[in-house]
This record gives sequence, structure tokens and C-alpha cells, in this order.
Amino acid sequence: MQFVLLILLLVCHFLADYCLTTPQMIKAKASGKKLQHVFLHSCVHAILMGLAFVAFSIPLKTVLQLFAFEFFTHFIIDYLKGLVGRLFPAYADNRQKPFWVLYGLDQLLHLLVIVAMVYMAQQ
Repeated sequence: MQFVLLILLLVCHFLADYCLTTPQMIKAKASGKKLQHVFLHSCVHAILMGLAFVAFSIPLKTVLQLFAFEFFTHFIIDYLKGLVGRLFPAYADNRQKPFWVLYGLDQLLHLLVIVAMVYMAQQ
């Protein structure tokens, strides 16, 4: 059951990060500016994952806690990634290795949050 939930959350992450991200969200995430778009992007993540938890009959109190955890961690990770890119141009240039290191770190942190949420959902 945990494995299926993990796969579903990974699919939600893919959909929210790549399929449902608007051009405004992409610009905001890249620059760490226009935080309303990073906010909306984080809401999309939290809503999709919240629906996944509801589908697995996770208690409502836990779903709300996980929703908040996903929203805040996603917002902070994406904001900080944009801030680093803005302060250090090599991290914003996809032709340079630092960009890909930062991108990989961003995805690793998001995946660790997802693993943590699967664990928390089972408690």
C-alpha cells in the first residue's frame, strides 16, 4: 500500500511540476520573484497530493497536515532555488553545470519530502 501511495505522489509531483506549471510560474520559480506564482504552483502540488491522500482514506486531520507540509516545503524549496539563481547567475544558466546541480538538489529535496509524507501518512 505504501509503495502504491509513493508512486501516486511521484505522479502528482510530475504533473504539478511539469504538466500544470504555467509560464508565469516557471518565470517566478526561476527568479524567486512574483511570489504569488510560486504560491499558486505550491498550491497545485498540495492539492494534487491532498487528493491522493484522500483517495487512500488517510484521516482528514492527517491530510490537512500533509497538505500544509507539502505546500510550505514546496514553496520554500522553489523560492530558495530561484533566489540562488538570481544571486548567482551560473545557477540560472542551463548551459552551466551549477544549474544542473541546483536543479538536481531541488528535485532531491522534493522527493525526500514525498518520502517523508508517505511515512507520516502511515503513522
